[in-house]
Amino acid sequence: MRILVVDDSALYRKLLTEAASSLPEAEAVAVSSGEFALRRLETEKFDLVLLDLFMEGMSGAEVLEKIKASHPKLPVVMVSGATGRDAEITMGCLAKGAIEFIAKPIGASFEAGMEILKADIRKAASLARLLRTTAAPTSPAPAAPAQPVAFKRLQPPPFLDLLLVGVSTGGPLALSKIIPLLSAKIPVPILLVQHMPAGFTKSLAEQLDKSSELTIKEAAEGDLAVPGQLLIAPGGFHMEVQRNEAGKFRVHLTSAPPVHSCRPSVDVLFDSAGKCDLRGAIAVVLTGMGSDGADGVASLKAACPTWCIAQDAATCTVYGMPQAVAQRDLHDEILPLQEIGPRLNKLFRL
Repeated sequence: MRILVVDDSALYRKLLTEAASSLPEAEAVAVSSGEFALRRLETEKFDLVLLDLFMEGMSGAEVLEKIKASHPKLPVVMVSGATGRDAEITMGCLAKGAIEFIAKPIGASFEAGMEILKADIRKAASLARLLRTTAAPTSPAPAAPAQPVAFKRLQPPPFLDLLLVGVSTGGPLALSKIIPLLSAKIPVPILLVQHMPAGFTKSLAEQLDKSSELTIKEAAEGDLAVPGQLLIAPGGFHMEVQRNEAGKFRVHLTSAPPVHSCRPSVDVLFDSAGKCDLRGAIAVVLTGMGSDGADGVASLKAACPTWCIAQDAATCTVYGMPQAVAQRDLHDEILPLQEIGPRLNKLFRL
Protein backbone atom coordinates (compact mmCIF):
# COMPACT_ATOMS: atom_id res chain seq x y z
CA MET A 1 0.00 0.00 0.00
CA ARG A 2 1.39 3.40 -1.05
CA ILE A 3 0.37 6.25 1.24
CA LEU A 4 0.80 9.92 0.33
CA VAL A 5 1.29 12.18 3.36
CA VAL A 6 0.46 15.86 2.72
CA ASP A 7 1.38 18.32 5.49
CA ASP A 8 3.21 21.64 5.49
CA SER A 9 4.65 21.03 8.97
CA ALA A 10 8.00 19.23 8.88
CA LEU A 11 7.31 17.78 12.33
CA TYR A 12 3.92 16.32 11.44
CA ARG A 13 5.18 15.08 8.06
CA LYS A 14 7.82 13.13 9.97
CA LEU A 15 5.33 11.77 12.55
CA LEU A 16 2.74 10.80 9.97
CA THR A 17 5.33 9.20 7.70
CA GLU A 18 6.83 7.18 10.55
CA ALA A 19 3.39 6.04 11.70
CA ALA A 20 2.29 5.10 8.17
CA SER A 21 5.56 3.32 7.41
CA SER A 22 5.09 1.13 10.50
CA LEU A 23 2.24 -0.67 8.73
CA PRO A 24 3.23 -4.00 7.14
CA GLU A 25 3.86 -3.71 3.40
CA ALA A 26 3.24 0.05 3.43
CA GLU A 27 5.31 2.73 1.75
CA ALA A 28 4.80 6.35 2.80
CA VAL A 29 5.74 9.33 0.65
CA ALA A 30 5.57 12.83 2.15
CA VAL A 31 5.08 16.20 0.43
CA SER A 32 4.86 19.66 1.95
CA SER A 33 1.98 21.22 0.00
CA GLY A 34 -1.23 20.54 -1.86
CA GLU A 35 0.39 21.64 -5.09
CA PHE A 36 3.18 19.05 -4.72
CA ALA A 37 0.60 16.39 -3.83
CA LEU A 38 -1.42 17.00 -6.97
CA ARG A 39 1.71 16.80 -9.10
CA ARG A 40 2.70 13.45 -7.56
CA LEU A 41 -0.79 12.11 -8.15
CA GLU A 42 -0.52 12.97 -11.84
CA THR A 43 2.40 10.58 -12.33
CA GLU A 44 2.26 8.04 -9.48
CA LYS A 45 -0.29 5.63 -8.08
CA PHE A 46 -1.26 5.87 -4.42
CA ASP A 47 -3.76 3.84 -2.41
CA LEU A 48 -4.43 6.37 0.36
CA VAL A 49 -3.89 10.07 1.01
CA LEU A 50 -3.40 11.51 4.53
CA LEU A 51 -4.24 15.18 4.05
CA ASP A 52 -3.59 17.98 6.54
CA LEU A 53 -6.55 20.27 7.07
CA PHE A 54 -4.70 23.60 7.38
CA MET A 55 -1.77 24.36 5.08
CA GLU A 56 -0.14 27.44 3.64
CA GLY A 57 -1.28 28.14 0.09
CA MET A 58 -3.87 25.57 -0.94
CA SER A 59 -5.92 24.36 2.05
CA GLY A 60 -6.73 20.74 2.73
CA ALA A 61 -10.35 21.30 1.69
CA GLU A 62 -9.23 22.76 -1.64
CA VAL A 63 -6.82 19.90 -2.25
CA LEU A 64 -9.57 17.38 -1.43
CA GLU A 65 -11.88 18.98 -3.98
CA LYS A 66 -9.23 18.72 -6.70
CA ILE A 67 -8.35 15.13 -5.80
CA LYS A 68 -12.01 14.08 -5.90
CA ALA A 69 -12.39 15.75 -9.31
CA SER A 70 -9.41 13.96 -10.89
CA HIS A 71 -9.21 10.78 -8.78
CA PRO A 72 -12.76 10.20 -7.47
CA LYS A 73 -12.07 6.69 -6.14
CA LEU A 74 -8.84 7.54 -4.30
CA PRO A 75 -9.48 7.35 -0.52
CA VAL A 76 -8.61 10.57 1.31
CA VAL A 77 -8.37 10.81 5.12
CA MET A 78 -8.25 14.26 6.70
CA VAL A 79 -5.74 14.92 9.49
CA SER A 80 -6.95 17.57 11.89
CA GLY A 81 -7.07 18.83 15.44
CA ALA A 82 -10.15 18.62 17.64
CA THR A 83 -10.83 22.33 18.12
CA GLY A 84 -14.21 23.72 17.19
CA ARG A 85 -12.94 25.32 13.98
CA ASP A 86 -11.05 22.17 12.94
CA ALA A 87 -14.11 20.01 13.60
CA GLU A 88 -16.35 22.29 11.55
CA ILE A 89 -14.06 22.20 8.51
CA THR A 90 -13.45 18.46 8.91
CA MET A 91 -17.19 17.82 8.76
CA GLY A 92 -17.33 19.81 5.56
CA CYS A 93 -14.58 17.67 4.07
CA LEU A 94 -16.34 14.45 5.05
CA ALA A 95 -19.49 15.74 3.36
CA LYS A 96 -17.43 16.33 0.20
CA GLY A 97 -15.95 12.87 -0.09
CA ALA A 98 -13.20 12.32 2.50
CA ILE A 99 -13.72 8.81 3.85
CA GLU A 100 -12.54 9.45 7.41
CA PHE A 101 -10.49 11.74 9.63
CA ILE A 102 -7.79 11.18 12.21
CA ALA A 103 -6.58 13.52 14.92
CA LYS A 104 -3.06 14.85 15.21
CA PRO A 105 -1.29 13.49 18.29
CA ILE A 106 -1.58 15.69 21.36
CA GLY A 107 -0.82 15.22 25.04
CA ALA A 108 2.18 14.94 27.28
CA SER A 109 3.21 11.42 26.26
CA PHE A 110 4.86 11.26 22.84
CA GLU A 111 4.90 7.46 22.87
CA ALA A 112 1.18 7.21 23.68
CA GLY A 113 0.33 9.76 21.01
CA MET A 114 2.29 7.82 18.39
CA GLU A 115 0.59 4.56 19.32
CA ILE A 116 -2.83 6.19 18.87
CA LEU A 117 -1.73 7.69 15.56
CA LYS A 118 -0.47 4.31 14.32
CA ALA A 119 -3.77 2.68 15.30
CA ASP A 120 -5.78 5.38 13.52
CA ILE A 121 -3.71 5.08 10.35
CA ARG A 122 -3.99 1.29 10.52
CA LYS A 123 -7.79 1.61 10.56
CA ALA A 124 -7.69 4.11 7.70
CA ALA A 125 -5.48 1.76 5.67
CA SER A 126 -7.86 -1.14 6.33
CA LEU A 127 -10.75 0.94 5.09
CA ALA A 128 -8.79 2.01 1.99
CA ARG A 129 -7.90 -1.62 1.31
CA LEU A 130 -11.54 -2.58 1.65
CA LEU A 131 -12.57 0.09 -0.82
CA ARG A 132 -9.82 -0.93 -3.24
CA THR A 133 -10.60 -4.65 -3.32
CA THR A 134 -14.31 -4.38 -4.09
CA ALA A 135 -16.77 -1.76 -5.27
CA ALA A 136 -19.21 -2.85 -2.59
CA PRO A 137 -17.19 -3.84 0.51
CA THR A 138 -18.71 -6.59 2.54
CA SER A 139 -18.73 -7.59 6.18
CA PRO A 140 -18.75 -11.07 7.66
CA ALA A 141 -22.23 -12.52 7.94
CA PRO A 142 -23.64 -11.57 11.35
CA ALA A 143 -24.73 -14.24 13.78
CA ALA A 144 -28.38 -15.28 13.85
CA PRO A 145 -30.63 -13.01 15.93
CA ALA A 146 -30.81 -13.88 19.60
CA GLN A 147 -34.58 -13.48 19.68
CA PRO A 148 -37.41 -14.12 17.20
CA VAL A 149 -37.95 -11.36 14.67
CA ALA A 150 -41.47 -10.08 14.07
CA PHE A 151 -42.97 -11.06 10.73
CA LYS A 152 -42.07 -9.01 7.69
CA ARG A 153 -44.59 -6.24 7.10
CA LEU A 154 -46.49 -5.77 3.86
CA GLN A 155 -46.86 -2.04 4.43
CA PRO A 156 -45.60 0.61 6.87
CA PRO A 157 -47.26 0.89 10.30
CA PRO A 158 -50.30 3.21 10.23
CA PHE A 159 -49.22 4.99 13.42
CA LEU A 160 -45.63 6.12 13.99
CA ASP A 161 -43.94 7.56 17.08
CA LEU A 162 -40.21 7.78 16.23
CA LEU A 163 -37.81 8.01 13.31
CA LEU A 164 -34.44 6.43 14.15
CA VAL A 165 -31.27 6.64 12.03
CA GLY A 166 -27.92 4.85 12.31
CA VAL A 167 -24.82 5.58 10.20
CA SER A 168 -21.03 5.31 10.31
CA THR A 169 -18.30 5.61 7.64
CA GLY A 170 -19.48 7.94 4.90
CA GLY A 171 -22.16 9.32 7.19
CA PRO A 172 -21.62 13.08 6.80
CA LEU A 173 -21.82 12.74 3.01
CA ALA A 174 -24.94 10.55 3.19
CA LEU A 175 -26.64 12.81 5.73
CA SER A 176 -25.91 15.90 3.64
CA LYS A 177 -27.95 14.27 0.86
CA ILE A 178 -30.85 13.10 3.03
CA ILE A 179 -31.45 15.57 5.85
CA PRO A 180 -32.00 18.73 3.71
CA LEU A 181 -34.82 16.88 1.93
CA LEU A 182 -36.76 16.05 5.10
CA SER A 183 -39.84 18.11 5.81
CA ALA A 184 -40.04 20.10 9.04
CA LYS A 185 -43.62 18.79 9.23
CA ILE A 186 -42.51 15.24 10.06
CA PRO A 187 -44.76 14.64 13.07
CA VAL A 188 -42.36 12.56 15.19
CA PRO A 189 -38.98 13.14 16.86
CA ILE A 190 -35.89 12.07 14.91
CA LEU A 191 -32.95 10.50 16.75
CA LEU A 192 -29.66 9.78 15.00
CA VAL A 193 -26.45 7.93 15.86
CA GLN A 194 -23.34 8.70 13.81
CA HIS A 195 -20.18 6.86 14.84
CA MET A 196 -17.90 9.77 15.67
CA PRO A 197 -15.66 10.81 18.58
CA ALA A 198 -16.34 13.62 21.00
CA GLY A 199 -15.81 17.12 19.66
CA PHE A 200 -17.09 16.44 16.14
CA THR A 201 -20.79 15.59 16.48
CA LYS A 202 -21.60 19.16 17.57
CA SER A 203 -20.08 20.51 14.34
CA LEU A 204 -21.94 17.87 12.34
CA ALA A 205 -25.21 18.97 13.94
CA GLU A 206 -24.49 22.64 13.29
CA GLN A 207 -23.67 22.03 9.63
CA LEU A 208 -26.76 19.92 9.02
CA ASP A 209 -28.93 22.48 10.84
CA LYS A 210 -27.86 25.18 8.38
CA SER A 211 -29.11 23.17 5.41
CA SER A 212 -32.33 21.77 6.88
CA GLU A 213 -35.86 22.88 7.71
CA LEU A 214 -35.57 20.77 10.84
CA THR A 215 -33.99 21.96 14.08
CA ILE A 216 -30.85 19.86 14.47
CA LYS A 217 -28.66 19.76 17.57
CA GLU A 218 -26.27 17.56 19.47
CA ALA A 219 -28.28 15.83 22.18
CA ALA A 220 -27.78 16.66 25.85
CA GLU A 221 -28.84 14.68 28.91
CA GLY A 222 -32.56 15.06 29.58
CA ASP A 223 -33.41 16.71 26.24
CA LEU A 224 -37.02 16.24 25.21
CA ALA A 225 -37.32 14.67 21.75
CA VAL A 226 -40.05 16.54 19.92
CA PRO A 227 -41.43 16.67 16.35
CA GLY A 228 -39.58 18.98 13.98
CA GLN A 229 -36.28 18.31 15.75
CA LEU A 230 -33.40 15.93 15.06
CA LEU A 231 -31.09 15.00 17.95
CA ILE A 232 -27.63 13.57 17.24
CA ALA A 233 -25.91 11.37 19.83
CA PRO A 234 -22.83 13.18 21.18
CA GLY A 235 -19.50 11.54 20.43
CA GLY A 236 -18.29 9.34 23.26
CA PHE A 237 -21.77 8.69 24.74
CA HIS A 238 -24.46 6.14 24.07
CA MET A 239 -27.86 7.75 23.49
CA GLU A 240 -31.02 6.10 24.78
CA VAL A 241 -34.59 7.27 24.38
CA GLN A 242 -37.04 6.91 27.26
CA ARG A 243 -40.60 7.99 28.08
CA ASN A 244 -41.08 10.29 31.05
CA GLU A 245 -44.09 10.25 33.39
CA ALA A 246 -46.00 12.51 31.01
CA GLY A 247 -45.44 10.09 28.14
CA LYS A 248 -42.97 12.41 26.40
CA PHE A 249 -39.74 11.13 24.88
CA ARG A 250 -36.51 12.19 26.55
CA VAL A 251 -32.83 11.49 25.94
CA HIS A 252 -30.61 9.66 28.39
CA LEU A 253 -26.84 9.59 27.80
CA THR A 254 -24.58 6.91 29.23
CA SER A 255 -20.89 6.05 29.33
CA ALA A 256 -21.56 2.31 29.29
CA PRO A 257 -18.95 0.15 27.50
CA PRO A 258 -18.79 0.38 23.70
CA VAL A 259 -21.01 -1.93 21.65
CA HIS A 260 -19.42 -3.30 18.46
CA SER A 261 -16.44 -1.15 19.50
CA CYS A 262 -18.66 1.93 19.13
CA ARG A 263 -19.88 4.56 21.55
CA PRO A 264 -22.36 5.87 20.54
CA SER A 265 -23.88 2.67 19.22
CA VAL A 266 -26.88 2.35 16.93
CA ASP A 267 -27.95 -0.86 18.68
CA VAL A 268 -28.18 0.93 22.03
CA LEU A 269 -30.52 3.59 20.62
CA PHE A 270 -32.72 1.10 18.76
CA ASP A 271 -32.89 -1.27 21.76
CA SER A 272 -33.98 1.56 24.05
CA ALA A 273 -36.70 2.65 21.61
CA GLY A 274 -38.09 -0.87 21.68
CA LYS A 275 -38.78 -0.43 25.40
CA CYS A 276 -40.88 2.73 24.92
CA ASP A 277 -44.21 1.03 24.11
CA LEU A 278 -44.29 2.50 20.60
CA ARG A 279 -47.26 2.29 18.24
CA GLY A 280 -44.76 2.16 15.39
CA ALA A 281 -41.29 3.27 14.31
CA ILE A 282 -39.13 3.77 11.24
CA ALA A 283 -35.50 2.61 11.41
CA VAL A 284 -33.00 3.74 8.78
CA VAL A 285 -29.58 2.07 8.50
CA LEU A 286 -27.07 3.87 6.29
CA THR A 287 -23.48 3.40 5.10
CA GLY A 288 -20.88 2.14 7.56
CA MET A 289 -18.40 -0.58 8.45
CA GLY A 290 -19.42 -3.48 10.65
CA SER A 291 -22.86 -4.63 11.74
CA ASP A 292 -23.98 -2.09 14.36
CA GLY A 293 -27.72 -1.57 14.01
CA ALA A 294 -28.76 -5.06 12.89
CA ASP A 295 -29.35 -6.41 16.41
CA GLY A 296 -31.16 -3.19 17.26
CA VAL A 297 -33.50 -3.48 14.27
CA ALA A 298 -34.24 -7.08 15.27
CA SER A 299 -35.16 -6.13 18.84
CA LEU A 300 -37.17 -3.11 17.64
CA LYS A 301 -39.17 -5.26 15.21
CA ALA A 302 -39.83 -7.78 17.96
CA ALA A 303 -41.08 -5.01 20.27
CA CYS A 304 -43.29 -2.91 17.98
CA PRO A 305 -44.44 -2.44 14.37
CA THR A 306 -41.26 -1.24 12.60
CA TRP A 307 -40.49 -0.31 9.00
CA CYS A 308 -36.77 -0.59 8.17
CA ILE A 309 -35.02 1.14 5.27
CA ALA A 310 -31.48 0.07 4.41
CA GLN A 311 -29.22 2.00 2.03
CA ASP A 312 -28.25 0.07 -1.11
CA ALA A 313 -24.73 -1.17 -1.85
CA ALA A 314 -24.14 1.03 -4.88
CA THR A 315 -24.50 4.32 -2.98
CA CYS A 316 -22.76 3.29 0.27
CA THR A 317 -19.23 4.39 1.03
CA VAL A 318 -18.96 1.04 2.86
CA TYR A 319 -21.70 -1.56 2.50
CA GLY A 320 -21.37 -3.05 5.97
CA MET A 321 -24.13 -1.95 8.34
CA PRO A 322 -26.95 -2.00 5.74
CA GLN A 323 -25.68 -5.33 4.46
CA ALA A 324 -25.86 -6.81 7.97
CA VAL A 325 -29.52 -5.78 8.08
CA ALA A 326 -30.22 -7.22 4.63
CA GLN A 327 -28.41 -10.50 5.34
CA ARG A 328 -30.80 -11.12 8.21
CA ASP A 329 -33.82 -10.11 6.13
CA LEU A 330 -34.62 -7.31 8.58
CA HIS A 331 -35.14 -4.68 5.89
CA ASP A 332 -38.50 -3.70 4.42
CA GLU A 333 -36.95 -1.58 1.69
CA ILE A 334 -33.48 -1.20 0.18
CA LEU A 335 -33.08 2.23 -1.42
CA PRO A 336 -30.35 4.28 -3.06
CA LEU A 337 -29.21 7.31 -1.10
CA GLN A 338 -31.03 9.87 -3.26
CA GLU A 339 -34.41 8.17 -2.72
CA ILE A 340 -34.33 7.86 1.06
CA GLY A 341 -35.25 11.47 1.96
CA PRO A 342 -38.29 11.65 -0.36
CA ARG A 343 -39.40 8.18 0.77
CA LEU A 344 -39.32 9.21 4.43
CA ASN A 345 -41.51 12.24 3.69
CA LYS A 346 -43.93 9.96 1.85
CA LEU A 347 -44.08 7.52 4.76
CA PHE A 348 -45.29 10.43 6.90
CA ARG A 349 -47.75 11.41 4.14
CA LEU A 350 -45.93 14.68 3.40
